[in-house]
Amino acid sequence: MPEPRPSRFPQIPPHHRFARPVCGMDRTRNFALGVVAKRTYRILPTGECVLAREQVPLVDEPVEHPESRELIVADTDVLLDKPETDVVILGRTWNHPGRLSWTASVQVGRHPSRDLSVFGDRRVTIDSLGRLLFSQPDYRDSVPLSYLFAYGGCDERAEREGGFELEGLASQIPEEERELALAAASPWRYPRNSAGRGYLVEDHPESIEALALPNLEDPRDLLTPARLVVHDPAHWPLQPLPASLDWLEHGAFPRVGWFGGTPDWDPEDIGRHIDAFPEIRFGYAGRELFVMDRKIDETFDRRALNGASLGLRFEYLGGNEKIALTNLHKNHPRLTVQLPGERPKLWVDDRNGGVTPLKARLYTVILQPDEGIVSLVWTGFTKGLRVYLPAELEKMPFLVEW
Repeated sequence: MPEPRPSRFPQIPPHHRFARPVCGMDRTRNFALGVVAKRTYRILPTGECVLAREQVPLVDEPVEHPESRELIVADTDVLLDKPETDVVILGRTWNHPGRLSWTASVQVGRHPSRDLSVFGDRRVTIDSLGRLLFSQPDYRDSVPLSYLFAYGGCDERAEREGGFELEGLASQIPEEERELALAAASPWRYPRNSAGRGYLVEDHPESIEALALPNLEDPRDLLTPARLVVHDPAHWPLQPLPASLDWLEHGAFPRVGWFGGTPDWDPEDIGRHIDAFPEIRFGYAGRELFVMDRKIDETFDRRALNGASLGLRFEYLGGNEKIALTNLHKNHPRLTVQLPGERPKLWVDDRNGGVTPLKARLYTVILQPDEGIVSLVWTGFTKGLRVYLPAELEKMPFLVEW
């Protein structure tokens, strides 16, 4: 491949909003230098993708959810050596069947579909024999694709009355970090999704009366009245897997487990059931993920860099797949999006007066069906000499051709 002429570099926006050099460590723990580039397309009613007039810029840092600091609405795009392609669906699931519950799904190419069971609002009731029951769902037109509406959350009454160890040290935690630190340390919050709904540790009338049940569930792992009360916070691995199609935040298990931290659980009491834990049962992880007291610097797994919901992480996609969406668009009960099939050519400065071509890999597909757009994030990298300072990266030559 001929070396690009330096005069062509100015075609890339100087502020690096949509493409830029990036450095870091690769999976072999060697220095790496590369380029990340983002391209946004408009989705036509036919599902065909055409270049959007307004491009969505790269996301530098994870963006917190406006209603909960325990969730994110966007993960960083600026990563090197992410092991799989993330597919993320942002928006809502729509009740096109006109029922009290329905199914939403996304299917990427020939991969198995990722399904959600969607319910209207439900409550917990107690019958004359003292048995817990779930009410019939109320009718809803739609449900946001947010982990706020998935299984999880906090047994607030138990937390308020039972307290927890770190609570006494709250004054020593910086105020801006206090809320998240306390939430992460509370045994009364669901480690897989502390921002959701339906998590109940203790069978208490006040907690039951206040409890909202999840609207989004995994049809393979539904919450039932028999599974509702956990009884022991250390038994959380036996509870249902939260279900959504958007970003999985960094502190949620199993993502936090791939970063190296596993929340406490009771291996003596429930260890014999480990193969029934949903991460293992559905093939998302192995038993090693449930080893506690691991050293983070020794147990980091690059799967932590993938932020898509479980079941929406794929061996690198080519960018030309069809993605079938069911009940995920306001006006179309079923919409098949044909990804554009456009792969960028990437080059980065070789630090010796020339440029080095890179192999572009598709790291992220972000679909916003109701907005009618899809964004693709591509990254390529090569061996680097060291970690470069931000000021160096800002001035470093690179090239992206579409």
